[in-house]
Order: sequence, then structure tokens, then C-alpha cells
Amino acid sequence: MTVALLGAPDDPQIAAVRAALNDRSVESVVWDADRWPGDAPLTFEAADGASATVGDDVSLTDLNAVYLRRMALDPRGPEFEGELEERPYSLMNQLREYRGLLGSILRHLSDAGVRVVNPPEASRLHSLKPYQIAVFEDAGVPVPETLATNDPSAVRAFLDRVGDVVYKPVAGGGHARRLTPEDCTDERLSRLSNAPVQFQERLDGTNYRLYVVGGEVAATGRIESDELDYRLGEHEVVSGSLSDAVERAAVRAASLLDLPFAGVDVVLTDDGFGVLEANPSPMFAAFDERAGTDVAGYLAAHLAE
Repeated sequence: MTVALLGAPDDPQIAAVRAALNDRSVESVVWDADRWPGDAPLTFEAADGASATVGDDVSLTDLNAVYLRRMALDPRGPEFEGELEERPYSLMNQLREYRGLLGSILRHLSDAGVRVVNPPEASRLHSLKPYQIAVFEDAGVPVPETLATNDPSAVRAFLDRVGDVVYKPVAGGGHARRLTPEDCTDERLSRLSNAPVQFQERLDGTNYRLYVVGGEVAATGRIESDELDYRLGEHEVVSGSLSDAVERAAVRAASLLDLPFAGVDVVLTDDGFGVLEANPSPMFAAFDERAGTDVAGYLAAHLAE
């Protein structure tokens, strides 16, 4: 039995899962995503029975699961900064071809019964935040009121109705900030024509992160921070537990997006709670260290089942 870990070898998440697999006497191999583009083997052959080679050669019959931490191959990454400026179109085409081949291999493995956590099609939901909210709301999972738009008049109407609003990128990659009167000037809102933004009702309460693994809550942590977005400053994580209703909502959110593994962000308020999003490739190594939890162990056990 072998579990493949796709991502950078120095990623703390990769290291934590590999150590947890080793504790369970499960062999693992790291497929270093940062070696592509390059001469590291990447082969998919469909003649006489499909076979694949990704980095180090591992027999598909021995492969039990793949943990997809990061596929890389993103032209916006710092490693491609110079090339993106010098040859943007050829770089994007080059990376598209690599993504197509690597994605084909992962999809084939999944179809063959190899557990992929999380598959690329599910991981892409991280950039579809308005869709996530709509799916949750349609299924009865509590969420804050949300608007994604490039229309200044829609923003003003939403602010008038909701009152207290935060905004963040539609596709992720940025921090949440509170909408201020200065943000609502004609000059500021005219910038929406460059790119739409997601606006959301600010839930006044306590932030929690729940890790869902294989349909169960593996860990829960209360985020203690003075910042609206705790990633902007120092914060602490305190392990704890929440009501069955909140845990069921977190598990439901992951299930609705077909995510065997997810970090679900929840705000607990005086009169209830709201689910903000489900992250398909959450960081957890620092969380485990600070809160004394074992997300890595739960994930390793799920991969090795």
C-alpha cells in the first residue's frame, strides 16, 4: 500500500501527513509539484491498459490514495513572475498542457478506485465562493447574506439593506475587510468595473474552524484574534467543541461540495451561526500544533483506509 502526496516536500501539511502515515506503517511518496515544468517524469499511456508515471515511478496497483495538497502550475505564482512578464501567452499555454496531463492522470486514478483527496474538480470550488454560498443556502445551511457584483448600485442597495458589510475577492486569494463609507464613493465603486467583488453580511460573533474528514468532524478550534480577518495579525487557536447542529452543518457543507476533506469556517453568534465557506485544501499543521489536535492523523487514516 502506498499513498502519494502531491505538493511541495517542504509544505508543513505534506510533512505532517507523511509523518502520520509513517506512524501507521503506510508507505508514502511525494510527487513534487514544483518540479513541473521540467524534466521530472510525467507520463500517461492508454495503450494496452492505462498506466501513469508521476515523478518517481509507483505502480498503480500499489497506490491506495493521493493527497492533493497543491497542483501548482499557476502562472500567477511567484516562481513564474519573470516568465509571465517576458512570454505570458506561451507560459499560460505551457502550464495549461501540464495541468491537462496531470489532471488526466488524477482523474484516471480516481476512476480506477484510487482515493484522491480532494480531486481537482472539487478543489476548484475554492475559487467559486458565491456558488458555495448558494449551494449551502439552497440546502438549508445557515449562511450570511451575500452579493457578488461589479455593479455599484447593487452594492449600495445591499449595504442599505444589510447595514454591516465585509468584502473579499470572489475567487479567494485575499483578505476580508469591512466596507466603510470611504469605500462607497463613486470613485472607489467605479473600480468594480475592473473585477467583481463579493460582499457579505458581517456576522458579529466568534470565528471557528472545523476540519471535516471522511464525513466526520476531526477537529474544532476557536480563533482568537482582534482582526476582522485573523490572517492579518497574530491569533491563537483554542481546541473546543460546538453543538451538534453546528457540526452537522459543517459536515453537510463539505458533503454538498463532494469534499472528503475540508476546513469549514463558521461564525457563532448570540442567536445562531453562519457558515462562511469550505476550503478544499486547508492548512492544518500549525492548527494541530497550536490547538493540540490531530487533523494530520485523521487525514492519514482516511487516506490509508
